[in-house]
Amino acid sequence: MRLSIIFVLILFSVSFAKVKIITTVKPLADIVKEVCNQNCEVNYIIPTNVSLHNYEYKYSDLKKIYSADFFVFIGSGEPQIENIILNIKKENLIPIYEVNGIYLIREYEFEGYNDNENQHNHDEDELFHPAIWLDPENAKKIAFYMARKLSEKDKVNKNKYLSNYKNFEEKINNLITYGKNKLSKLKNKNFISYHYLYPYFTNRFSLDYLAVIELGHGKKPTIKHLNHIISLIKIKKIPTIFVSKQFYNERYLRLLKENASVNVIKLDPFGEGSNYIKTIKTIIDKVYKGLNT
Repeated sequence: MRLSIIFVLILFSVSFAKVKIITTVKPLADIVKEVCNQNCEVNYIIPTNVSLHNYEYKYSDLKKIYSADFFVFIGSGEPQIENIILNIKKENLIPIYEVNGIYLIREYEFEGYNDNENQHNHDEDELFHPAIWLDPENAKKIAFYMARKLSEKDKVNKNKYLSNYKNFEEKINNLITYGKNKLSKLKNKNFISYHYLYPYFTNRFSLDYLAVIELGHGKKPTIKHLNHIISLIKIKKIPTIFVSKQFYNERYLRLLKENASVNVIKLDPFGEGSNYIKTIKTIIDKVYKGLNT
């Protein structure tokens, strides 16, 4: 009798054990949560207020990664990622760049940036632009892939994962329709940002990404480059430039505002204190407000 009770308790604990998932960045965790709901334990490693490219992993981070059922990572721009995944079983790895149908931007230089000084530089470990989540279509592809992986791992809750995905897919489709309808009304679709973080967003919603202030990760703009930005703002009559609230230098923004009479709006691409849908919708609304001024 006692053995039977123990056996039942073991089965009970196994059936209710949550799938542990660790992602590198918060937006990936937000997308995974949409598929999981209460069936998974989802966490992310890199804080939203530090550079994705320069983060140094702690021992506690590595411990979480190695004990997870799935480690979800972008595969570009993340620090030391190749060394970390060497010690993880292949079946526990989910590199987002391998997701079927994912859209990747591999080349990103701006029109008119022909000299070496004005070319946008990027780190050697960036095989493609890492901010893939800023295209909602990519979020949909990631969610579908995770629903399938979770269904294989946790067959008991397969129908829940697939149902959660369908709900998320509908929300994403509505979000894309909302964004396209709203941003298509803009007369001025010229987009300038401080850091080159938004090519997936501007591509999805048909905005013209003209320039960036920072020439690469942590690379200060030259006087020549700032004059180029000022000239663009005046010629194209750009009312607003956009900065990620986590990364910008107030000195250069102040200089631009003084010389080009341009507004500055802060965006949050990592969705601090928010979920994925609200994060993208807020960016859509702020971009519309900034370019419709």
